[in-house]
Amino acid sequence: SNWAEIDVWAYIAKEKIEIHPLYFAKERPMVDRGGLLLPAAFTREGESTSSILCRYRSLGCMPCTGAMRSSATTLDQVVEEMLGIQTSERESRVIDHDSDGSMEKKKREGYF
Repeated sequence: SNWAEIDVWAYIAKEKIEIHPLYFAKERPMVDRGGLLLPAAFTREGESTSSILCRYRSLGCMPCTGAMRSSATTLDQVVEEMLGIQTSERESRVIDHDSDGSMEKKKREGYF
C-alpha cells in the first residue's frame, strides 16, 4: 500500500505484465469538460466532442473515470511519462470534481 503510481508501472514493465489497451494513448472521441476528458457517450447538452489523443491512468466505472492527454503508446513511454507527472491519478475522477460528493470531502467526514 505504500507504492507510488510509478512503482506500479515500473513493476508492470519489469514483470512484463499485460495491461488493458485503455492504458495506452489512442485518438478517442471525447468531451473536454473543464479539463476533464470523458468519453463522447457522456456528452451533455451544449457540449461538443472531438478526437483527442489520450489514455487512462486508472480504470473505474464510466463516466466516473476520465482520461488524460497523452501520446504514450507503449509501456516504456507510460513509465517515462509517469516519471514527470506531478498530479494524482485521482485528478481524472469525476467524483473528485463534484463538490457535493468529492472523495476528499468524504475522507474529511470520516467515510473511510
